[in-house]
Amino acid sequence: MIIFVLAVLLINGCIPDPIDIDVHPSEPRLVISSYIIPQKIMTVLLTKSFSPLEPLSNQDSIAQDEIDKILVSNAFVTVSYNNRVDTLKMLTAGVYVSTNTLLLDYGTYTLYAYDPSTGFSITAVTNLLPQVKFDTVYPSVVKNPGDTLVSINYEISDNLNEENYYVANFILKQSSKGANLDISSYFGNGSNKILSVFDLLNDASFTDGKLIKTTFISPMAKASDTVAVELANISKGYYEFLTAYKRSSKLINQLTGEPINYPSNVQNGYGYFNAHYPDGRIFFLKDY
Repeated sequence: MIIFVLAVLLINGCIPDPIDIDVHPSEPRLVISSYIIPQKIMTVLLTKSFSPLEPLSNQDSIAQDEIDKILVSNAFVTVSYNNRVDTLKMLTAGVYVSTNTLLLDYGTYTLYAYDPSTGFSITAVTNLLPQVKFDTVYPSVVKNPGDTLVSINYEISDNLNEENYYVANFILKQSSKGANLDISSYFGNGSNKILSVFDLLNDASFTDGKLIKTTFISPMAKASDTVAVELANISKGYYEFLTAYKRSSKLINQLTGEPINYPSNVQNGYGYFNAHYPDGRIFFLKDY
């Protein structure tokens, strides 16, 4: 007992006095994400970074006034490609869309954004890779009295002579067959989105150039809901960005957290300017 007491006293005597550390939040910067459909439109989401040191009302959700703080309005946003410049139009706060048809199926795109309220500007360059398509894709639907279980079955092929990265994206929405949905409007309107999940794939995901996979979507679906699926050939940089993004479990980290450890191709900002040519399908669950 005496030895134990002496040991405790010795350990306590070795504990130094606490040291005050003054940690300053990083300066806010512009953050972007993008979505492109060649031959149709490009959509860019423009926000401001939010320091993780700044308190929020709820660490697992965001109040509307907190969202309004990070959305960038009345910015000047352009995308340049093939010796032409398209000035994007603000659809709503933080959301900018192209006004001209994007003609390139693959090639180099350059983004520029300027926020007059802060004086911040960013640039980013990305390459649109050739389109890849599902070999097969279809939903499996199990309708129970209290819920509807949905999974997506798909097969894709990989070019063994190239290093490739893919994202398969799945979005479940509350909508009916009469909604006249197409794949471009489906991903653009998130007001009735139930959830979104995605699979990240690389060459190691394939066996002899083939992948057969089933992804569980939701136990919360209803027979009147729809599911959109996409497959896209993406760059290694965007694959690494999405890998880091997927590790962020909290909503607050995904939407407002300062992604200083995320891979980025944005100069003077955060996020990732991405352009990919998706193969998309929409499934009406009432048909299955």
